[in-house]
Amino acid sequence: MRLTIVVDGERTAVEQVVKQLYKVVEVRKVSDLSEDQPVVRELALIKVTSKPTTRAEIMQLVDIYRARIVDVALGSVMIEVTGDPEKIDSITSLLKGFGIKELVRTGVVAMVRGSAGKEAQQPREVPAWA
Repeated sequence: MRLTIVVDGERTAVEQVVKQLYKVVEVRKVSDLSEDQPVVRELALIKVTSKPTTRAEIMQLVDIYRARIVDVALGSVMIEVTGDPEKIDSITSLLKGFGIKELVRTGVVAMVRGSAGKEAQQPREVPAWA
C-alpha cells in the first residue's frame, strides 16, 4: 500500500513529520519529493447551481479548464476537474459567481517524474469490499 502525505512548512516541520512517520510500526520508507520535480495533481467535484440561461456559460468554463460535466440535474450540474491545486482554486473562484452548492477535494497526490521513482510492482487485485 502507498500513502501520499503532503506537508507544507519549514524544513524542520517536515523533518518532524518524517520522524513521526518512522515511529509508525508498518512504515517501510518515507520519500521527500521536495528536491525532485514531482507531478502533483488534485481532483475536485463541484456542484454548481445551473439555470437554462447560465448552463452554456458554465459549459464554456468547463471546456476552458478541460474539466468534465459528470452529472446534470434540473437545477445543477456536477463538474469533475483534475490538475494542480492552483487550477482547482481558479475554476472554483470563477464558479462561485453561479453559486456552488457543494464542493469536495481529494487533496494532492504526487509522484516523481520520469524514471527517478521506484519501479512499480506487479499490481494486485483488491476486492471492492476490502
